Amino acid sequence: MLEIRKIYHYYDKAKALEEINLTVEEGSLDAVIGPNGAGKSTLLRVISRLEEPDRGKVIFLGERIDELEAYQIARKGIAHCPERRRLFYDMSVLENLEMGALSLKDKKKYHELLNFIFEIFPLLKERQKQRAGTLSGGEQQMLAIGRALMANPKLLLMDEPSLGLAPKVKTKIFEAIEKIKHEGTTTLLVEQDAVLAMAVSDNIHVLEEGKIEIRGTKEELEREPRIKKVYLGI
Repeated sequence: MLEIRKIYHYYDKAKALEEINLTVEEGSLDAVIGPNGAGKSTLLRVISRLEEPDRGKVIFLGERIDELEAYQIARKGIAHCPERRRLFYDMSVLENLEMGALSLKDKKKYHELLNFIFEIFPLLKERQKQRAGTLSGGEQQMLAIGRALMANPKLLLMDEPSLGLAPKVKTKIFEAIEKIKHEGTTTLLVEQDAVLAMAVSDNIHVLEEGKIEIRGTKEELEREPRIKKVYLGI
């Protein structure tokens, strides 16, 4: 579904991404893990065209998209759930979800998606009239994921969904991510919590200092001594 070919990205003269090659197959959940400053969020922003790559290609469903505008990429079926939520804080929970569905014309699908979101995040159903800015951090993250899902994406980009959350809330978020996976939504997940990311992912890509240093399945990476020590604390 998604193919990234030799992507480079710079901030002035600082290299953020260097020769990134990555493929995401339809129906899979791939995770990109790595330390702070490795370039994980930048990678997602390049895919959704919030950042312009300096070199390389991004191909989605056989079509090159790295030269398109962000709104055009969204219309192609890529939804970006950003780091730190970026909600419409003065709007209600339901209004935020409706904003995610702006380009969705199928009313039946709208209600199916809304019911699915309320199923995986029951708190959002209870608080659909509440202003988004008054929600807790965990509830805001649930809403950000729900808003992205309301676009009925072919590919869901998720940036650090566990950032700043308590352990119990992290667990709830990742239980929902597993349900999203089982529903068949192709997902590329960026996450600093390697244990949680590896538990739900089909394939893991380790990004360090702008380069993918290693990749593989959970089982393959769990046999790597450096991954066990640095990321899993074993």
